[in-house]
Amino acid sequence: MLIIHPSSTCDVCLEGYNSVNCVPHAVACGHIFCLRCLQSLTKLSCPLCRVKFEIPEVRRLHLDPAIPLSPRTAVADLAKASPEVRRMQDAITRIVREGASLSDVKTTIDDIHLWLKGQPQDQVRSR
Repeated sequence: MLIIHPSSTCDVCLEGYNSVNCVPHAVACGHIFCLRCLQSLTKLSCPLCRVKFEIPEVRRLHLDPAIPLSPRTAVADLAKASPEVRRMQDAITRIVREGASLSDVKTTIDDIHLWLKGQPQDQVRSR
């Protein structure tokens, strides 16, 4: 059974996973999104790595109900986010949902890296 962090969200719509509105589903590459976002894709490819998938291959992930989920969601956090952060999140969502030119993607990534460099070191985690 999957146990998720209370702040886990769908990487496309940024809605928190819960048993009612936003249930996590895995695609063949292993990335996880809510079913509503997967069904709304115009191309059946992973929004993160672009690996193609078929709807019958999508697997619902069942959450352990014994683990209480926080009522706090990423959507609530977005309301508090600065306009610059919100603009970057909107740009990422647009790229994932609609696609974008390589130059638009690179510009967005550069903007995000520049913003991250200006953040306190204890709030930014590098890979």
